[in-house]
Amino acid sequence: MTQSLELPVQEFCLDWTLTGGDGARVGITLSGQVSLLDNNRFYKIDGVVYVTEGDADIRAVGNPRISVRRNGVEKTGRQWGWEMCSARKSLGALNTMEGYFVRTGYWAPADRAIQLSLCAEQGWNRRKSYSPNVTVRMVD
Repeated sequence: MTQSLELPVQEFCLDWTLTGGDGARVGITLSGQVSLLDNNRFYKIDGVVYVTEGDADIRAVGNPRISVRRNGVEKTGRQWGWEMCSARKSLGALNTMEGYFVRTGYWAPADRAIQLSLCAEQGWNRRKSYSPNVTVRMVD
């Protein structure tokens, strides 16, 4: 991949609250930016996940493993399909340090937007729950 000016750049932010027994609540934020590289041939997601509130309630919500997933949307509305784009980190680990991640991939001429959301895996059976997604529109 050749180096080029990263244009356009779009920022995103997603807040999600996990709830547990006895009113326990933990707030998580996903934020960062998406940019297109090399004359819109590649995309780059540069982001961070961190705990914003409720650090005392982490065990009460089950201390799930948190990861980021992404999906793409083409001009026809067709989607690429959800795929993990960050490592899974326990909520306890995210409480003490932020989880940075970078993801790059091919950007086709028909692509228009990238969707991002958080995934929480809990328990032995890895029961998953998903946050609402945020859509980052890159091309009109």
